[in-house]
Amino acid sequence: MKRKWTIRELYLAFLAVSLFIFGAYSMFFSGESEDYASKIYEVNSNILKTEQLSNSPLIYKAYAENDPNEFYFVAFTESVGYQSTIEVMTMINKEGNIEQVEIIKQGETPAFYEKLESVKFGNRFKGISIFEPVYIDNAKGYAGSSEGIKTNNKVDAVGGATISSAAITKAVNDATSVISNDYFNKNVINPFYKFSIGLNELALILIFIIATLSVYIKSINKYRKWILLYSAIVLGFYLNKFVTFGMIFSLLGGNWPAFNNISWYLLIIGTITLILITGKNLYCSWICPFGAAQESIFKFGGLKPIKLNSKLVKIFTLIPPTLAYMALMIVFYTNEIQTLAYDPFGAIFNLTALPIMWMSLPILIFISLFQSRFYCTYFCPIGLSFKLITKLRNKGVKLWKRIKK
Repeated sequence: MKRKWTIRELYLAFLAVSLFIFGAYSMFFSGESEDYASKIYEVNSNILKTEQLSNSPLIYKAYAENDPNEFYFVAFTESVGYQSTIEVMTMINKEGNIEQVEIIKQGETPAFYEKLESVKFGNRFKGISIFEPVYIDNAKGYAGSSEGIKTNNKVDAVGGATISSAAITKAVNDATSVISNDYFNKNVINPFYKFSIGLNELALILIFIIATLSVYIKSINKYRKWILLYSAIVLGFYLNKFVTFGMIFSLLGGNWPAFNNISWYLLIIGTITLILITGKNLYCSWICPFGAAQESIFKFGGLKPIKLNSKLVKIFTLIPPTLAYMALMIVFYTNEIQTLAYDPFGAIFNLTALPIMWMSLPILIFISLFQSRFYCTYFCPIGLSFKLITKLRNKGVKLWKRIKK
């Protein structure tokens, strides 16, 4: 007898199919090509005309209106930030100094990006020479950091937005190194491509090793609450390293950072690799600092858990796919990737978030006293994504075993 679909299954199928159709349409049919030359006139009213010099990266020569002998090199480059690709316009004068840096497009978490805007981060590059690398200060452990390097060619990272600050500085270096090499005959190497493993990466690698071993060495579970505490404090509060919905969207969209961004690849590719090998979602159960914080609050709180009604649980489990669907539809329609930043991670670990997150955080913390991982179970888009990959992996393995028989 043919099995009938439940209302729940029909609803989830509708979300999946309509999201796929709308996503495919927005990606392949509704996109408009960017007119980058016009952006030069928008940000600098003193430009009379432009001439394209290169396609990769896109470089123009822009001539000043009030002086026919005055011109600038203008490069458009991009780099992956906290949760999105940041497009940067770098304008360089004929003496080889940075004249202007503007953010053309970004989808960073609004609260983080507002920090950059409030201090006018782009202005920090003005007057810097392109004949040596531009380093980033107060960014210990990041590629391109000025730590241990004697140079004045540096900009200060913005506290609470270090990842975005580093991404913009990397994009500026992509522009200055090419223009310096190609048009001034000065060989400059971009320091943001240097591969190195520091304490930050080792701290992340350690928790991945522990999570992997937990599958095969059951006695590790005896130390679970202390491991979770490590994840919450070190990964969350100290390093601010966790997966966001925007990172998953960037992965699917092919917007991957440089390969020396070890943390990004560990969190995304490492997590998916562990799922494919073990068949378990180890990120959510062992690594995620917010999940660890919730479970730690529940365990150390020691209060009697409240059991939810089974019918209510069934309704609640539809919230994650519904929220993810709505956020993605808005992104496909508006191209505003920051819509995906509806998680509370920034609020608890960075003390930076949208007002709605600040309002919901105390409620989530309070509920965590009575319900272990309440947000993870009923709201988190990251858990939803990794659970889906885990489910597909395990079904694929079962199907393969059947075929082999």
